[in-house]
Amino acid sequence: MPHRPARVRAAVALVASAALTSTLLASYAAPTASAEAPAVPGVAGAAPAVGSDSPGKAALASRSERRALSAVSRARAIASGDRSGDLTMALREVANTRTALTGADRAAAEALLKRPTDATGDGNLSYDGVPEQTPVCSADICVHYVATGPNAPSPTDADLNGVPDFVDTALATLDHVHDTYIAAGYREPLPDGTRGGNSLIDVYLGELGDDGLYGYCTSDQPETQANSTYYDRWAYCALDNDYSPSEFGTANTPTQNLQVTVAHEYFHATQFAYDRYEDSWLLEATATWAEDEVYDGVDDNLQYLRNSQLTQPRTPLDTFNSTGFHYGTWSFIRFLTEKFRTKKGALPRLVLDIFLKADGAKGKPDQYSWQAVNTVLRAKKTTGAAMLGRYAVANRRPAQSYSEGRANRYPVAPLIGTRKITARRGVRADVRLNHLTTATARVVPQGLTSSRWKLRLALDLAPKVRGSSVLVTSATKSGRITTSTVRLDRQGNAVKRLPFSSSRVAWVEVTLVNGSGRFRCFNGGDFSCQGTSRDNGLAMKFTATAVR
Repeated sequence: MPHRPARVRAAVALVASAALTSTLLASYAAPTASAEAPAVPGVAGAAPAVGSDSPGKAALASRSERRALSAVSRARAIASGDRSGDLTMALREVANTRTALTGADRAAAEALLKRPTDATGDGNLSYDGVPEQTPVCSADICVHYVATGPNAPSPTDADLNGVPDFVDTALATLDHVHDTYIAAGYREPLPDGTRGGNSLIDVYLGELGDDGLYGYCTSDQPETQANSTYYDRWAYCALDNDYSPSEFGTANTPTQNLQVTVAHEYFHATQFAYDRYEDSWLLEATATWAEDEVYDGVDDNLQYLRNSQLTQPRTPLDTFNSTGFHYGTWSFIRFLTEKFRTKKGALPRLVLDIFLKADGAKGKPDQYSWQAVNTVLRAKKTTGAAMLGRYAVANRRPAQSYSEGRANRYPVAPLIGTRKITARRGVRADVRLNHLTTATARVVPQGLTSSRWKLRLALDLAPKVRGSSVLVTSATKSGRITTSTVRLDRQGNAVKRLPFSSSRVAWVEVTLVNGSGRFRCFNGGDFSCQGTSRDNGLAMKFTATAVR
């Protein structure tokens, strides 16, 4: 779960997104006559060992070392409350990059991954030498706690079973979440040998709220030559010891905060059993989606829609950044699971299918995030790019498009502009789109009363191989809405005509899509496969005129 101060940064992200692209939507004098006009799977961040004899490899190793040192610094700052961010992902970065460090730097990285019971750890959660009580365990999970000091939960024991009530509640919540994921077909978090006292999954309670943290999961599994070619890892987790309203506010009850934190963080522990190195945006989007699937009545994840493609369609879908945009991407996962409703257990099967493709365990496919999404959707006779376009159209009318869109007041995705079209004046649009983004413009007929009037769209997009597509949505005066995908030629061009009488048509929206899933992988980038897109800044143009 994120550090609480990071939750609302939508305005900043909008400014950043606008700086990446340009838009022109302008009226112009219309003509009087009409005329027709490879992916690389693998582990993120993999790098040659420090000390390679090759100058090129040595330079790469040096970059890897700097990345690892930055990960340690960032994790320390988040754990201490000095910086906002997601501690689970910060600690994961430490675990994934620490092999680039040596000596005291390596020891500092390892210390961040140590458990609260280990006095040699630093930051995060530490029991500071206070002996823990006998852990309370179920068949799958052990909850660890102390009875004194700031990390102790309330000693209240209403059922007189010798265990604080909060510890009982935490274990019951963890068991419910664990059983839900197992019944839905997910792999159990991996056993950790005898760490924590046995091979069961360990969860530690302590004071996290004073640093603005809800909980986290991480892994202290050693990186060895034996496991260097596959990427599934064990995990342990930590939760706050009371979720006190004085620290977490009153929007949710302490029990509700516990529930959604467990659903979110335990999903991370589950993900690590597939691939701890998987792209961060997918890990966070699906963990945030899982919160609402397991505890639908809490709706804590609604807050993240303020910073998502529902409000920022021109920010790449696979963004992972300091604004927390990746949490809002749960809405894309929800959109997909509402379109493909097959369930296993209590959960939609689609997300499991994605992780089965992303699985980095020995002998498994090990596809990276967007590659796995696209593979699963292709098996359903569609593509990631096609569903991105449909998602953009749905986000223009979320109250009708999502099962909870109206009740939960999902935000409406913005337009790049609205222009009126007359017999003498049309519209030109010129937009540049980065990968996995969209932009929608609306045109409105004015004074075109004859039923013979048509809207002529002349589309000039980037070549289709680069991810270009376009959808057109029309609304009649009676409220009937229809959407169709325009067939482009290989160069990304097309001309389309559709009814445009102002007596019958209320408006037409043109949704431009850069659905490119082509990346330069594992170059230290911030997007899918830890890479950068091959297709950013694509020029998307169209002219719209009224013709008869």
